[in-house]
Amino acid sequence: MKITLNRYLIKEQIVPLSVCLFGLTIILVTGRLLQLTRYLFTSSVTVLDLLQLVIFALPKLMLFALPMAVLLGTLLAFLRLNGDNELVALRSAGIGFSQLIPSIVCVTLVATVLAFYNSLILVPPAGSAFENKLRSLGRAGLPALLKEGTFIDTIPKMVFFFRSVDTSNMSIEGVFLQDQRQAKVRAAIVAERAQIVYQKDLNHLIFRISNGIITRISDDFKDAQAISFKLYDLTLSLDDLYGAAAKRSQKGKREMTLLELYHLMQQGAKTKPEVSFALEFHQRLAFPISCLLFGLMGASLGSMFRQRGRMTGITIGLIVFLTYYIALSAGKGLGENRLLPPFFAIWTPNILCLFVSIYLCTKVQRETPFHLAHLWHQGDAFLRRILTANRFRKPTGL
Repeated sequence: MKITLNRYLIKEQIVPLSVCLFGLTIILVTGRLLQLTRYLFTSSVTVLDLLQLVIFALPKLMLFALPMAVLLGTLLAFLRLNGDNELVALRSAGIGFSQLIPSIVCVTLVATVLAFYNSLILVPPAGSAFENKLRSLGRAGLPALLKEGTFIDTIPKMVFFFRSVDTSNMSIEGVFLQDQRQAKVRAAIVAERAQIVYQKDLNHLIFRISNGIITRISDDFKDAQAISFKLYDLTLSLDDLYGAAAKRSQKGKREMTLLELYHLMQQGAKTKPEVSFALEFHQRLAFPISCLLFGLMGASLGSMFRQRGRMTGITIGLIVFLTYYIALSAGKGLGENRLLPPFFAIWTPNILCLFVSIYLCTKVQRETPFHLAHLWHQGDAFLRRILTANRFRKPTGL
């Protein structure tokens, strides 16, 4: 009997969980691609390039999608069971909520193991591959950024103007360049032509400028200098070209393995970078654990609310997950400003979820009234009465 019941409950949870995971993944991937419109619409991106970007972005997005899918999947499954009075039938047969927990834990444990594998194994190499792919797309998309007769301020503190551009051989005629990267000095270059030369390192390119004049003027206008030249090489970083704040001479924290983060975290904890490493370290562990907590919370909430509509479950799930994410973001902010230790900054939302899950499971097992569910039912009934009254109200003034 127990084996049959557990199989049935597992199947009831897997279907909505899979649907939610697929839908959330599509939404998150679309949102990530929208953030990359500069790359996608200024370069000759092929379908293969787009597919590679999606594949490399998936592990990072799955960190958020898996916990949310577990929450929504278990919540929708138990909302349906409760709405169809199947939970009532189980209670009348002497089967309490505690006897349903093994099936919930079975599903959430599988999701937790997958989340750990994704967080610890897939995220670091996928992050590196994603950044490398973006840099290669930036190199391929540079010709589209070299527009004729347009002031281009893509690179911070630099302005370009080109009279004519031949993208086939990367040659430029009529060059004007303003450079304010050096403090208290403004430099301007006016030249006849320029040629773009790629470095073997995909992260750099060279503007080889010919037959021009460099003018340097201090901010106080006390010093000025003009130099004519026949050949001048201006080296630029593609990271600067696309607004990256950090140089790529070393791995970013999102590209590091858990062991690398741990070693950096232990090498002195009094500077801000090490705090960010510690926050990333704890976040890699906290997100997978949240799958288990969200599964228990979603099942208990679904057992309390009797509405059968899927929108009810989605609304409740979104409220819970947004609350969790807001608490996590606030904790990270406090941790980055050293107002909270990294452990408590990241793990506090999980600790709160643990206590809430235990409380809700206890309420469902004891079948004691839950006032929030009662208020939710009253609000839903009130809105339905208003909508029904407006639908059947006769028009006046005809």
